[in-house]
Amino acid sequence: MKSAKKTAACPATDPLENLRPLNKFKDARGQSAKADHLQTEDMLLIPIKSIPAKHLEALLDLGIRVGPKESLPARIAILEKENRHLRSLSITDELTGLYNKRFFNNQLEIEIARTRRTGEPFCLIFIDLDNFKIVNDTLGHAQGDEFLGAISRQFISNIRPTDFACRFGGDEFTVILPATSLRDGITIAGRWHTLILQEAVRLRLSVSSSIGVDEFNTACVLSGEDFLHRVDQLLYGAKKTGKGKIFHPHIKLPDSNAVTWAEKEVLYHIFQPLAENKKAMPKDKVQK
Repeated sequence: MKSAKKTAACPATDPLENLRPLNKFKDARGQSAKADHLQTEDMLLIPIKSIPAKHLEALLDLGIRVGPKESLPARIAILEKENRHLRSLSITDELTGLYNKRFFNNQLEIEIARTRRTGEPFCLIFIDLDNFKIVNDTLGHAQGDEFLGAISRQFISNIRPTDFACRFGGDEFTVILPATSLRDGITIAGRWHTLILQEAVRLRLSVSSSIGVDEFNTACVLSGEDFLHRVDQLLYGAKKTGKGKIFHPHIKLPDSNAVTWAEKEVLYHIFQPLAENKKAMPKDKVQK
């Protein structure tokens, strides 16, 4: 009687088993991969058993664990979502949901470069809340935080899609208005001034706002820091002269008595035919 032939059990396939050391790994083009060929967005998968014990602990803080039965694309998608959230936190103020000072400093330089490249001006609004310290001291920081959150929600709801509202720090806010002239910037600053006052009245707080606003155009040679300082000085002027005001460089307002373009058009069509008829008339008739 023949003995039963023994069959070797098929070992479980380890998806990481075929990974080779980096210096022997072939990329998609069949070329050997080296450290200087890697891109910052590339990922390396290294089997745990290939990592010396003395290095394992340090690498655990840098990588993500993917089990043999897990979907690598799904894990990467989760990681990318977490990274987007972390990037958002790095540029967003936690209390108000507005952009933070780090974002503002970077965006200000971007807008300056854009103006110098395209010739379009932008405006910067600097807002400081009047008497806000009294709210914190008398009613508590919770009430102060509620007010900051309320006006920030108004900012987010009413701001133009192209503008950037930032919490500069404490009770100070900045608003960058791309492609905006000083005249329009002053108008928008007036809206923020009114919104803040309305929220203060709603919460029964004696708070107003002092605002500085200025335009950065191609004639301006200031750095971002110096331009911010100039707008800050306008804000200081608003606070020094009684608070609750908007300070800005002098602009020439249109003369209400001046003839408008539409009026000029009407006058042109009235007198132009008369002038042409006069030219066509004989000289002796014109003199009469």
